Amino acid sequence: MAKKIYIYIYMGNKILLILTLCLTVGTVCAQNEPYVLGADISWMQQDEKSTKYYRNGQAKDLLLILKESGFNYIRLRLFVDPTAKVTEDKPNSDGWSASPYSTAGYCGLDSTIKVAKRVKEAGMKFLLDFHYSDTWADPGKQYKPMSWRNLNFTQLTEKVRSYTKESLQKFKEAGVLPDMVQVGNEVVGGMIHPDGQGNTQNFATLVNAGINGVKDVDPNIKIMMHTINDKNPNSWLTTLKSNLNKVEANAANKIDVIGLSYYPKWHGNVDSLKRALTAIANNHNIKIAVAEYADFHRQVNDVVYNLPSNKRLGTFVWEPQRFDGDDSKPLFDWKNNPAGRHSNALLELYPQMAIDYAPLPSSSSQPSSSSSEAITPILNANSVENVESIRMYFDGSRVLIKKTLSNGKVRVFDLKGKER
Repeated sequence: MAKKIYIYIYMGNKILLILTLCLTVGTVCAQNEPYVLGADISWMQQDEKSTKYYRNGQAKDLLLILKESGFNYIRLRLFVDPTAKVTEDKPNSDGWSASPYSTAGYCGLDSTIKVAKRVKEAGMKFLLDFHYSDTWADPGKQYKPMSWRNLNFTQLTEKVRSYTKESLQKFKEAGVLPDMVQVGNEVVGGMIHPDGQGNTQNFATLVNAGINGVKDVDPNIKIMMHTINDKNPNSWLTTLKSNLNKVEANAANKIDVIGLSYYPKWHGNVDSLKRALTAIANNHNIKIAVAEYADFHRQVNDVVYNLPSNKRLGTFVWEPQRFDGDDSKPLFDWKNNPAGRHSNALLELYPQMAIDYAPLPSSSSQPSSSSSEAITPILNANSVENVESIRMYFDGSRVLIKKTLSNGKVRVFDLKGKER
């Protein structure tokens, strides 16, 4: 049997690379699908006009900070026309209204493609969240886009498919197709109200149209459905899948991932999340994610990671650079000297999560010869079976290698194999 050892390469507290080394000659270790440590940073583009982001006092691109901290996936929301004023949208008691979402067009098609390019250039994967609305779609509101108001249900179904297809075609032309698409946002009560509300078959018809629009462009794009950690998500998924199969034979098989929003203020303690995700894992052959969360960062990820390995996908923390509503805990705090959003101790939880959840690269090839040569002096045939992990890091003056053994003991070597 091959012995697989994880090799973590650091520069300071940044994870530069995670390798897998197989130590049985002629054997290649199988790789697991990487655990998703994702973030929705859709506010980033508009905030950058007046905000800088800092980690350890150094101003950096937010995407770079997240990648250095172990994040590997970015979620971006998309509105049909974020400049539109929704007729029935009224200001709340604080004077805030949901529309227009952005007179500058942020989170519209053009602006989202620009951010997607940066995501791909950073070497991260990309989840596109279709709201099918001109502004926020959530359990309390799923406004029908203003430009779609005169469409009957048949026409609306056709529009959902064509809009999805045409939007993704634009991403494809820009070379930034998403790796995953979310068909609707927090659609626990349906989508595109009133057409997709109160009628589960109509809802399934619209969902199927969105899925088919995705598959029209690229059948390999994964599909996520998104609900909340409330209203029995296991039963909700069962009903949706049943109705999808009534719309089109085996349509439910096109769903790859079920994602839940989890906010303790609304959805209870972490145990309630665990119960909901466990019920889904026990009853559905599907990948599971927490598509939005903003508190209990380590606990939420532990719950997802501890699901069966063939069911877990990962998590997407919601607007971690600044969202502090609903008793949430962002990963950055505003400071005045220098002015901007500075990373805090919560962000520093993520490099360790990236290690603990071992988000390995997809390639199953052996490490490069230089990597192997650096490791060889501290491994030998008599010690291989006792090694759990190896970490390479720079201590300020030299590269050191930390070897953790199965019994918990730690040994540190330099690159010449001399124990320190």
